[in-house]
Amino acid sequence: MGLKPRTAHQNVTERLREAILTGELQTGTHLVQSELAAGLEVSVTPVREALRELESQGLVDSDPFRGSTVHQVGLAELQEIHELRRLLTPTAVRERVRTITDDEIDQARALLGDLDPDLPNRVWVETARTVRRVLEGTSTRRNLATILRRLSDVSELYAGLAVHTEAERRSVLDDHHALVRAYADRDAGRVTEIELHRLDEATQRTAAALRHSSKTR
Repeated sequence: MGLKPRTAHQNVTERLREAILTGELQTGTHLVQSELAAGLEVSVTPVREALRELESQGLVDSDPFRGSTVHQVGLAELQEIHELRRLLTPTAVRERVRTITDDEIDQARALLGDLDPDLPNRVWVETARTVRRVLEGTSTRRNLATILRRLSDVSELYAGLAVHTEAERRSVLDDHHALVRAYADRDAGRVTEIELHRLDEATQRTAAALRHSSKTR
């Protein structure tokens, strides 16, 4: 039996989702349904449905007076996400170490060859995200997977805020190589240690960028 064709609503949702996560539609951007429909060459109905779904994912904010906007990031939310991911990471890692395959490890190792410290910031973020998705996989625990997906999605809105220096990028690259080695060794303790270290450093960089942005407004 073949796969069911994607609906207009699903297509619009994925296209808007990608535009938000890549920064094409930046945080705080006002989302006018008629303009989005014209740009995507669809009717307003699938756009309205897509915005409702993206709101449930935490990527869009809706207000009865202002309409819809790309979710507005903030320091308090960043800190909350950090705390929640710190709590859930050990559980997710223990499961993933049991389920990751040798082929997935090889795929992540190959992708690291494209993670060049000289890449433009947006490309760097997108490439690092691809490597992480391969390593993290999809949890078989439905509720855990749903929570982690939402936290990961909202975290992506923050990922492009901090521009990495070359030294920071090389440190991130070293951490990714260390992660691949730890997964290959099926060492859950080491994977957790690296993941929490990366999470702490990324949160600190993003928090600094948010504070700087608020001062320059």
